[in-house]
Amino acid sequence: MSLSPPDILAAELERLVRGIADDDVSAYLESFATETTATGTKALIRWHRLTHDATLNQPQIEKLVGKLFHQLVNFACTRSEIEAASQRYEEHGTAEGFSALQEKARRLFTHAETTGEVGELLLYFLAERLLRYPQVLCKMPHKTNPNMHAHGADGVHGSVHPEHGHLRLHWGEAKLYTQLGKALDECCASLAELLLSPAGAAKSKTRDIELLRDFMDLENPAIEEVLQQYLDPDRVLSNKVEFCGLAVVGFDLADYEALCQEVVEARTELIAARVEAWSEKLAKALGKHALVGLTIDVFCIPFKDVGALRSEFLRVLGVSNGQR
Repeated sequence: MSLSPPDILAAELERLVRGIADDDVSAYLESFATETTATGTKALIRWHRLTHDATLNQPQIEKLVGKLFHQLVNFACTRSEIEAASQRYEEHGTAEGFSALQEKARRLFTHAETTGEVGELLLYFLAERLLRYPQVLCKMPHKTNPNMHAHGADGVHGSVHPEHGHLRLHWGEAKLYTQLGKALDECCASLAELLLSPAGAAKSKTRDIELLRDFMDLENPAIEEVLQQYLDPDRVLSNKVEFCGLAVVGFDLADYEALCQEVVEARTELIAARVEAWSEKLAKALGKHALVGLTIDVFCIPFKDVGALRSEFLRVLGVSNGQR
């Protein structure tokens, strides 16, 4: 008995996920509250903070950035490139191909002090490892300028609706701001441009769909054939594509130490009050940008200093002084 396209899609997408299923993201990001749904919306929010070291009880930014740095090749290079490097190693016993890809990936990132690309990398990591949504479009090779961000979404990931069998394409946006309200508003504005495609929008999912359709590189003929059926407007399956949102929102929290103490002391009532207030802000931003009816996965992460995450990322990339 042959499998239906949704069954093939679900099985093959699971094979595309990088990293083992029990990878412990909590070694880098700790969940401090139960996931919640923003009132009146379909946005599911997951609450995380950086893990802290046992010596000085400080957020482990270097540890997280180190982990993200190890995702550079998977995030920024195509599967064909990675497969070629793997074959070179198997045939000739040299890791030069992998070293070249690491350098290529590093150079694709902008060295602007206000870069948001570390947020894009964080979004990729959480989508793959926690949600098990594999990246279906590698956008970094399509950048026209290494000092500019890639156009369109910060990431495009795929999944299958557990009940309807629809192909879900998750358009990602990552925003790292000092103020939560600003981060939420900018994130929702970007998602609205991508998912709703209003006239004159600066961002549009159309270009990303074209890139996915024309430059599909999943090193998997079975899933590529099925995906092309979903992306072809002349095929019936094109009516079974659901566009969803995926977001990482990082922000500075003035009383970060107080939150950490509440977490340590398991002051669930105080944490719940914070989460409720933040969730209400997200609900308002979603309503403002007409996103209340769309499925959106949101990772909300308070920081002691979100700027320190950017700085450490640039330092690890070796571009903190404008060097490439």
